[in-house]
Amino acid sequence: MKLAKVFGKSEDREPRHLQTIESVPVAFAREAFFRYLFPKNTEKDLTVPQRLVIDVTLQSLQKAEARQKAVPRLPQVIPRLLQSLRDPDSSTADYVAIINKDPVMAAAVFKLANSVYFNPVGRRIQELEEAIVKLGINGLRSVLSAAVMQPILQKESAYFSRTGQRIWQHSLCCAVCCEHIAAKYNIERFKVYLLGLMHDIGSITVFSELSRQFKINKEEVEPGHNAFVPSMKKLATILSYSIAKDWDLPKEICQALLDQVQAKKEAEMSEFGYILYHANLVAETYAAIYPKNPARALALLQELGLPDKLYQTLDQLSREL
Repeated sequence: MKLAKVFGKSEDREPRHLQTIESVPVAFAREAFFRYLFPKNTEKDLTVPQRLVIDVTLQSLQKAEARQKAVPRLPQVIPRLLQSLRDPDSSTADYVAIINKDPVMAAAVFKLANSVYFNPVGRRIQELEEAIVKLGINGLRSVLSAAVMQPILQKESAYFSRTGQRIWQHSLCCAVCCEHIAAKYNIERFKVYLLGLMHDIGSITVFSELSRQFKINKEEVEPGHNAFVPSMKKLATILSYSIAKDWDLPKEICQALLDQVQAKKEAEMSEFGYILYHANLVAETYAAIYPKNPARALALLQELGLPDKLYQTLDQLSREL
């Protein structure tokens, strides 16, 4: 089952023009976010072998065959679960039947259902049906999120163990921001949630593959900011679009990711692309600017007409991870 079919017919909506953001310029937030991923003390000159590894890896990821080896296909259970979550007639028994077919997802359901957030009393849940009832639709979406990204994040980095986790956390925050912005325009929130969730899959893939190749080549000088950030700037955004096409995601999601490649001042982009552009800015600001300058970060929410409590929502989400 293809994900594009799961979401039904795509709707053509009016394109939107990007406006200049005064409170937190996009370029400023982007640089701050990269500093958050790779601390300044990791800035080191590249060695010749490192340059070779980077060139070969980036060239490889632009080829469909190599890219599909680096990024696993979505488990077949995910489209079926997505479809059931969108069907108002689906029952808990339907979810149980689907999730039982995937032991990894079943384990993720139990783990989340027994977390402090969903189970503050601490009575251990051992039945899948009870776990699903406890989680509800939103909790199941969190499990689904993990199932989409986990195969990629399982490739632990030999260098910056927190970076992959921070990109993953950013993706979840971006998904929530997409939902809040979509609510302003009466757009189906489920589809934009998936868009926000996977928008940085290109960054995760570049980071994971470079880490793997550096390790294989047993580079003596530990790679740092200069080894990863320029590569992510160069390829990550278009790579996210390519992966979305590989996965046959809905047309709106693919176009929105392509819009990010072409984004510039006063550019015209699809409505989904417009939502992602601002959601990503808010999520990057939350991670990299809000802890140091909350007033500036809150000014961004006000400029975009978003709830002042959005960062508190993201705080709660981050504590669950």
